[in-house]
Amino acid sequence: MRTPLPFPPVIVAVAVLLLAGCQPGSNPHPVPSVPQIGGDLKCSQGDHGYSDAQLGWGFCYPSTWKYIERSQAVDSPKGIDLTFDITCLSQCKTATPSATPANNLFGFMIVSTYERAGASDLAGWMQANLKPVPEVDRIVWGNAVEADQLPDGRRIALTPHFVVILDVRSGPLDLEGEMASRLRTWKFSV
Repeated sequence: MRTPLPFPPVIVAVAVLLLAGCQPGSNPHPVPSVPQIGGDLKCSQGDHGYSDAQLGWGFCYPSTWKYIERSQAVDSPKGIDLTFDITCLSQCKTATPSATPANNLFGFMIVSTYERAGASDLAGWMQANLKPVPEVDRIVWGNAVEADQLPDGRRIALTPHFVVILDVRSGPLDLEGEMASRLRTWKFSV
Protein backbone atom coordinates (compact mmCIF):
# COMPACT_ATOMS: atom_id res chain seq x y z
CA MET A 1 0.00 0.00 0.00
CA ARG A 2 1.21 3.41 -0.98
CA THR A 3 1.34 6.22 1.54
CA PRO A 4 -0.50 9.28 0.23
CA LEU A 5 1.59 12.41 -0.16
CA PRO A 6 0.72 15.17 2.32
CA PHE A 7 0.41 17.65 -0.60
CA PRO A 8 -0.59 16.93 -4.18
CA PRO A 9 2.37 17.21 -6.63
CA VAL A 10 0.79 20.19 -8.44
CA ILE A 11 0.68 22.27 -5.25
CA VAL A 12 4.31 21.42 -4.48
CA ALA A 13 5.37 22.45 -8.01
CA VAL A 14 3.52 25.78 -7.78
CA ALA A 15 5.04 26.49 -4.35
CA VAL A 16 8.56 25.81 -5.67
CA LEU A 17 8.01 28.15 -8.62
CA LEU A 18 6.65 30.90 -6.36
CA LEU A 19 9.59 30.60 -3.98
CA ALA A 20 12.08 30.68 -6.86
CA GLY A 21 10.47 33.86 -8.19
CA CYS A 22 10.82 35.59 -4.82
CA GLN A 23 14.54 35.03 -4.39
CA PRO A 24 16.66 38.19 -3.96
CA GLY A 25 18.34 39.28 -7.16
CA SER A 26 16.07 37.26 -9.40
CA ASN A 27 14.04 40.27 -10.54
CA PRO A 28 15.45 43.72 -11.29
CA HIS A 29 13.93 46.73 -9.52
CA PRO A 30 10.88 47.86 -11.52
CA VAL A 31 11.31 51.11 -13.42
CA PRO A 32 8.30 53.30 -14.20
CA SER A 33 7.34 53.11 -17.86
CA VAL A 34 6.27 56.78 -17.98
CA PRO A 35 8.26 59.83 -16.86
CA GLN A 36 7.59 60.73 -13.25
CA ILE A 37 6.36 64.28 -12.61
CA GLY A 38 9.33 66.23 -11.28
CA GLY A 39 11.58 63.18 -11.44
CA ASP A 40 14.46 65.21 -12.89
CA LEU A 41 14.43 67.77 -10.07
CA LYS A 42 16.89 67.65 -7.19
CA CYS A 43 14.44 67.93 -4.29
CA SER A 44 15.43 67.75 -0.63
CA GLN A 45 14.43 64.71 1.36
CA GLY A 46 10.76 65.07 2.25
CA ASP A 47 9.95 67.19 -0.81
CA HIS A 48 8.19 66.19 -4.01
CA GLY A 49 8.74 67.55 -7.49
CA TYR A 50 6.28 69.08 -9.91
CA SER A 51 7.25 69.56 -13.54
CA ASP A 52 5.45 70.68 -16.68
CA ALA A 53 7.45 69.59 -19.72
CA GLN A 54 5.40 71.65 -22.20
CA LEU A 55 5.88 74.88 -20.28
CA GLY A 56 9.48 74.05 -19.46
CA TRP A 57 9.61 74.50 -15.70
CA GLY A 58 9.39 72.55 -12.47
CA PHE A 59 9.89 73.03 -8.74
CA CYS A 60 10.02 71.20 -5.41
CA TYR A 61 7.34 71.44 -2.72
CA PRO A 62 6.73 69.86 0.72
CA SER A 63 5.42 66.30 0.59
CA THR A 64 2.65 67.28 3.03
CA TRP A 65 1.03 69.43 0.33
CA LYS A 66 -1.85 68.33 -1.84
CA TYR A 67 -2.96 70.54 -4.71
CA ILE A 68 -5.60 70.99 -7.35
CA GLU A 69 -4.23 72.40 -10.57
CA ARG A 70 -6.20 74.34 -13.17
CA SER A 71 -5.12 76.01 -16.40
CA GLN A 72 -6.42 79.07 -18.22
CA ALA A 73 -5.23 80.46 -21.56
CA VAL A 74 -4.23 84.13 -21.59
CA ASP A 75 -4.52 86.27 -24.73
CA SER A 76 -2.48 89.35 -23.89
CA PRO A 77 0.36 88.71 -23.49
CA LYS A 78 -0.09 85.29 -25.06
CA GLY A 79 0.41 82.50 -22.55
CA ILE A 80 -1.15 80.27 -19.93
CA ASP A 81 -1.88 80.55 -16.21
CA LEU A 82 -1.59 77.44 -14.05
CA THR A 83 -3.30 77.88 -10.71
CA PHE A 84 -2.60 75.73 -7.68
CA ASP A 85 -5.08 75.45 -4.79
CA ILE A 86 -2.76 74.09 -2.11
CA THR A 87 -3.67 72.39 1.14
CA CYS A 88 -0.96 71.47 3.62
CA LEU A 89 -2.12 68.40 5.54
CA SER A 90 0.31 68.34 8.48
CA GLN A 91 3.22 70.21 10.07
CA CYS A 92 2.30 73.34 8.10
CA LYS A 93 4.06 76.67 8.58
CA THR A 94 1.52 79.38 9.27
CA ALA A 95 1.47 82.80 7.63
CA THR A 96 1.17 84.41 11.08
CA PRO A 97 3.89 83.71 13.63
CA SER A 98 3.11 80.53 15.54
CA ALA A 99 5.09 78.43 17.98
CA THR A 100 3.84 75.16 16.52
CA PRO A 101 3.00 74.09 12.98
CA ALA A 102 -0.68 73.60 12.20
CA ASN A 103 -2.64 71.16 10.03
CA ASN A 104 -4.93 71.61 7.03
CA LEU A 105 -3.86 75.10 6.04
CA PHE A 106 -4.35 76.43 2.52
CA GLY A 107 -2.84 78.83 0.04
CA PHE A 108 -3.08 79.70 -3.62
CA MET A 109 -0.52 80.44 -6.31
CA ILE A 110 -0.49 81.22 -9.99
CA VAL A 111 2.38 80.37 -12.30
CA SER A 112 1.95 82.32 -15.54
CA THR A 113 3.97 81.33 -18.59
CA TYR A 114 4.10 83.79 -21.48
CA GLU A 115 5.75 83.74 -24.89
CA ARG A 116 8.85 85.90 -25.12
CA ALA A 117 7.58 87.36 -28.41
CA GLY A 118 11.06 88.33 -29.58
CA ALA A 119 12.17 90.01 -26.34
CA SER A 120 15.91 89.58 -25.88
CA ASP A 121 15.87 90.38 -22.17
CA LEU A 122 13.49 90.72 -19.25
CA ALA A 123 13.54 94.55 -19.31
CA GLY A 124 12.43 94.51 -22.96
CA TRP A 125 9.59 92.08 -22.25
CA MET A 126 8.40 94.14 -19.27
CA GLN A 127 8.58 97.34 -21.38
CA ALA A 128 6.27 95.73 -23.96
CA ASN A 129 3.87 94.00 -21.56
CA LEU A 130 3.75 95.66 -18.12
CA LYS A 131 2.37 99.18 -17.89
CA PRO A 132 3.70 101.10 -16.10
CA VAL A 133 7.05 99.33 -16.12
CA PRO A 134 7.81 98.53 -12.46
CA GLU A 135 11.02 99.03 -10.55
CA VAL A 136 12.46 95.59 -9.85
CA ASP A 137 15.01 93.90 -7.62
CA ARG A 138 17.34 91.36 -9.24
CA ILE A 139 17.04 87.86 -7.72
CA VAL A 140 18.31 84.36 -8.37
CA TRP A 141 15.53 81.96 -9.35
CA GLY A 142 16.67 78.44 -10.20
CA ASN A 143 18.49 78.37 -13.51
CA ALA A 144 16.56 81.27 -15.09
CA VAL A 145 18.46 83.38 -17.62
CA GLU A 146 17.33 86.50 -15.68
CA ALA A 147 15.00 86.96 -12.71
CA ASP A 148 13.54 89.89 -10.78
CA GLN A 149 11.13 90.51 -7.93
CA LEU A 150 8.36 93.00 -8.66
CA PRO A 151 7.25 95.57 -6.04
CA ASP A 152 4.05 93.58 -5.31
CA GLY A 153 6.12 90.48 -4.42
CA ARG A 154 5.62 88.53 -7.64
CA ARG A 155 8.69 87.03 -9.22
CA ILE A 156 9.43 87.16 -12.94
CA ALA A 157 11.94 85.03 -14.84
CA LEU A 158 13.25 84.95 -18.38
CA THR A 159 13.84 81.42 -19.69
CA PRO A 160 15.23 80.44 -23.11
CA HIS A 161 11.72 80.56 -24.67
CA PHE A 162 9.29 81.96 -22.11
CA VAL A 163 8.70 84.52 -19.37
CA VAL A 164 7.39 83.02 -16.13
CA ILE A 165 5.67 84.97 -13.35
CA LEU A 166 5.12 83.42 -9.90
CA ASP A 167 2.27 84.99 -7.92
CA VAL A 168 1.98 83.53 -4.40
CA ARG A 169 -1.07 84.23 -2.24
CA SER A 170 -0.44 82.73 1.15
CA GLY A 171 -3.73 82.55 3.03
CA PRO A 172 -3.26 80.81 6.43
CA LEU A 173 -0.42 78.68 4.98
CA ASP A 174 2.97 80.43 4.76
CA LEU A 175 3.12 79.67 1.06
CA GLU A 176 5.36 82.69 0.41
CA GLY A 177 7.96 81.47 2.90
CA GLU A 178 7.80 77.89 1.63
CA MET A 179 8.16 78.89 -2.04
CA ALA A 180 10.82 81.54 -1.35
CA SER A 181 12.96 78.92 0.39
CA ARG A 182 12.63 76.65 -2.67
CA LEU A 183 13.35 79.16 -5.46
CA ARG A 184 16.71 77.48 -6.04
CA THR A 185 14.94 74.18 -6.83
CA TRP A 186 13.21 75.58 -9.91
CA LYS A 187 14.41 74.19 -13.18
CA PHE A 188 13.67 76.00 -16.43
CA SER A 189 14.34 73.68 -19.35
CA VAL A 190 12.63 75.22 -22.38
